[in-house]
Amino acid sequence: MLGGGLALLAALALGAVLAPTVAAQPPGAAAAAPVVIDGPSPDIVRPSGLGLSIARDGTGGLVYLKQAAGVAHVFLSTLTGGSFQPPVLLDGSLGSASSQPVIAAGNSGLLIVAFINGGQLYVAQKASTSAAFAAPVAIAGSSSNPSISMSNFGKAYVAFTATDGSGHDVRAASYHNGNWALEAPPLNMTAADDAGTGSGAPDVGTAGDGVAIIVWGEGGHVYSRRVWGTTPSAVLEQADGPPSGCTESSASNPVVGTMGDSSYADVAFQEVANCGGPQQSRVLMNQLLGSAYNGITAPDGLSGTTTDSAVDPAITMGEYGRGWVTSVRTASRSAVATELWDYGRSVGTTQVNGLAELAPPVALPATAGLYSNLIAFQQNPGSAGVAEVRTRYAQQGTLGPEMVLSNPSQGATDAADGLAGAGDVAGDAAVAWIQGAPGALQVVSAQLYQAPGRFSPQRAFQYSRTSQPALAWTAARASWGPITYSVSVDGTQAAQTQATSVRLPSPVPDGPNSWQVTATNPAGQQNQDRAATVFVDTVPPTAAFTVYGRRLVGSRLHLYVSYGDLPQPGEPRSDASGLAKVVVKWGDRTATTLRLGFHRSFHVYRRPGRYTVTVTVTDKAGNVSRTVTTIKVTEPKAKSRTHSSVTKPATKPTKPTPKPKRGSAGATATTPKP
Repeated sequence: MLGGGLALLAALALGAVLAPTVAAQPPGAAAAAPVVIDGPSPDIVRPSGLGLSIARDGTGGLVYLKQAAGVAHVFLSTLTGGSFQPPVLLDGSLGSASSQPVIAAGNSGLLIVAFINGGQLYVAQKASTSAAFAAPVAIAGSSSNPSISMSNFGKAYVAFTATDGSGHDVRAASYHNGNWALEAPPLNMTAADDAGTGSGAPDVGTAGDGVAIIVWGEGGHVYSRRVWGTTPSAVLEQADGPPSGCTESSASNPVVGTMGDSSYADVAFQEVANCGGPQQSRVLMNQLLGSAYNGITAPDGLSGTTTDSAVDPAITMGEYGRGWVTSVRTASRSAVATELWDYGRSVGTTQVNGLAELAPPVALPATAGLYSNLIAFQQNPGSAGVAEVRTRYAQQGTLGPEMVLSNPSQGATDAADGLAGAGDVAGDAAVAWIQGAPGALQVVSAQLYQAPGRFSPQRAFQYSRTSQPALAWTAARASWGPITYSVSVDGTQAAQTQATSVRLPSPVPDGPNSWQVTATNPAGQQNQDRAATVFVDTVPPTAAFTVYGRRLVGSRLHLYVSYGDLPQPGEPRSDASGLAKVVVKWGDRTATTLRLGFHRSFHVYRRPGRYTVTVTVTDKAGNVSRTVTTIKVTEPKAKSRTHSSVTKPATKPTKPTPKPKRGSAGATATTPKP
């Protein structure tokens, strides 16, 4: 007991009543309105055998007994997508009445239900959310008192009481990869007529490493044993013993809490002890470390000198050993809880209910996350004068205020005939109970949610060329839904959806528009993503061009483009998104992308022909303008040659031979005349 605990225990011993502390939203969790799973119906059996299991990923199921054709059968409501589905008959192929259903859930929709039918132990299972339940299969005869537990990795154990000609034994069966195997020798190791019977019914806890710790009552004592698959440990440990200074009469009602490491386990039980006066019923606990127990503690918070007693031990432990042990006081009718810290060590005891109880409450702890838990209990009378189911959620070990889960308009709750709770790794949880008048009972559940986790817009900034843009965001982190997303634009709600995208139903103006999404879960808890911007531009850009130059093959053509991006009439230029690209396609499979701010381009055609010149202007929002013209390119004309009308001689003319001068050399002499 930590500091301050003695004063509280003194108040509890005197039956002190604490002030009411009812709150709509306890720290870290909030509850949605309760949902009727089945009923009102005269066929729901009392006690209902109500059982609930939820895997780490938030899938799971709820089982209970209901008459079909006048015979008690097992009904199941699966938990899928964060919602309990309509119940289905699970053992309809069996003609006899069923009893004592128990359920264990694994990730991805793995579910195993064990129950007794015709004195035999049956199991029914399905491997995934999309799979159907296989027909029930008998795995042991002459059985009773099944208890089931599954590890985080889908390995499960069923402990049960087997009856043969020599008495009663405690047995176990293991499940792995879809197959069952029966552990051969009895766990009690001694021939005992009462092993696992009555208030000594077995309880099993499966640690994260796949090892089971099974506890049971035998010969007025409580024993435990580890099981690996179908192999039990050689060591059989006795868990019970009297508190200090007292003598023991008997021990019963054992429950076991396990964590990720099977080396650590806490075993709570009901002890009848004599501490120097009248016999006293106590709820005690012993911690198993390895193969030995390390000593008795008193999670009921009582001492041997008080006249009050404690009954109904219950325990829950998470992955790292954090959890609670609950018990109920018989005289003061108070529910008491001792907190378990890392590795299952006790750290303090507190009273759970804040109002006086006219009848002993049913208190049940359940795990809801790696470090979070809850304690569900019945308050009688409740705030409306009838019995009601309440819970206190423990976020990171801090027990929050009371919260009413049931609706008084549906009648008084009947937790003694059915109360169950479980949660996933994210801290979401569910509590189920029986409620209503005799002959019109209902199976009811309330779900507790963590606030939606982080999410964000797919794009922090985007352009849109329509006034009703499509907006998208990532899904909010949440195991359970449905999550409703409210989309606001410029501070005004514009749309609501359960999808992660929406096209705005009403136009928004051109220019930048701020938008933001709020995620809301069924419990009304909210989370908001960061704001994003959608820039709307519904006006296409303008464009015109002119081609200059000789339209001849090999000639350089000159193109001049004028372009711009204008807003809606009367709006500022800042409401236009601006130009993104200007492209000239010359029609000969070539294109030129103009640098924004430049307006000229040049091109040379290599072949004659008709060419379609297209100028495409695109703005940042994706609006497009195209301007087209056709030009004809021809070959240049051939060059002309000039011809003379005078015929030139073929050879140059011969010059005449000059006459030789008289007396000159070489001169030809002549005969003078007579």
